Amino acid sequence: MSYGPPPPGGYGTGGYGATPPAAEPPKNYLVHNILGILSCLTPVGIIGLIFALQVNSKWTMGDYTGAEESAKIAKIMGIISLVAFILGIVGIVLYFLVIVFFIGVAATAPTTTY
Repeated sequence: MSYGPPPPGGYGTGGYGATPPAAEPPKNYLVHNILGILSCLTPVGIIGLIFALQVNSKWTMGDYTGAEESAKIAKIMGIISLVAFILGIVGIVLYFLVIVFFIGVAATAPTTTY
């Protein structure tokens, strides 16, 4: 039984044996996710941190597609975490400004004695 010659072009280059599409691994958004851990959305920051840490290790192992997928998820979680961190900082600043305003109003209020 003869099967004939293999198809032209070989069997493809997908999988772990693929050549890297770029010289550097994709951006992992590690800082964004660390700031997310410090904000009010700690679970989102932790999930993003896990995927951010997977980017370089998958790239080193040759799983370029997996590294890019982890980078996409880390980017989404990083953006959510960074926005939550910024909103938390703005909320804290507004809180202290309101406190200072009410202290100022209370200090300048007229006092009456009966």
